[in-house]
Amino acid sequence: MYDALVLLPPNQQVRVLISAFQADWGGACAAFEDGQVLKDHSRGTVWQAEMLGRECVLKCLRLDTPRRKLQSRLRISPAWRHWYQARWLLARGFSTAEPLAIVRGRRNGEPIECLVLKYLPGQSVLEHLAGGELPARSEHRVAEAIAHLACRLTRKGRYNRDAKPSNLIVTAVQETGAALAVIDCADLRRCPPNNEAAIVRMLASAMIEPMGCGCLPRRGVRMRAVLAAAAAVEPTAPRRLARRLWRLVERAVAEHGNPRPRDMPLVPEP
Repeated sequence: MYDALVLLPPNQQVRVLISAFQADWGGACAAFEDGQVLKDHSRGTVWQAEMLGRECVLKCLRLDTPRRKLQSRLRISPAWRHWYQARWLLARGFSTAEPLAIVRGRRNGEPIECLVLKYLPGQSVLEHLAGGELPARSEHRVAEAIAHLACRLTRKGRYNRDAKPSNLIVTAVQETGAALAVIDCADLRRCPPNNEAAIVRMLASAMIEPMGCGCLPRRGVRMRAVLAAAAAVEPTAPRRLARRLWRLVERAVAEHGNPRPRDMPLVPEP
């Protein structure tokens, strides 16, 4: 039995709003019985579970206010924003969890919207930081990958307002570099191409969450990310730009205030 506050997928009046391919996602949600809770908060629950023979992630959100119900109807709720932005990322060669379906319905009379995603194996950047098992060279490759992702997004005129390490899965770490996948892209926003403020915001986000969780990487690792961003933006004079970016990122981190996340991520024991 699950805690009464844990939100399960809808099993009444279930309606599939959109799907990547023809499948009985509504029936799979209605028949949902067992899964692993990845994250639980007042707004909903994130599950990992097998559905229709596939390993999936289900993001179940309560439609418990008039605003959330209207957002769902207008297709601008977090689930719909995630769907559109994930499709945008995939179409441009970014790695992210493929969205499979959005389902809406009720459970025990409570209205629920559920986003179904393909499960991506691997630990998040935050989990790697908390575990402390990565060699120093691998830490540098991950830091550079975070910077390269931020710069690639801004070149395409986008930035992620929620670019924290718990939203990035490390899919590979090699001598030549690391590969990252975005697992929460609902807060992608437009920005001018190569916008410096957007890059600074994403680099600062990569530092704020670990600080609040007690696993802030070493100064040298943080500087590696800033240098990589500077080299991507201004390859002819990266160190001069890096000094400027470092000051701006430090200021953004300081002005953020309390770094402790509102909903503490589920970080496994080292």
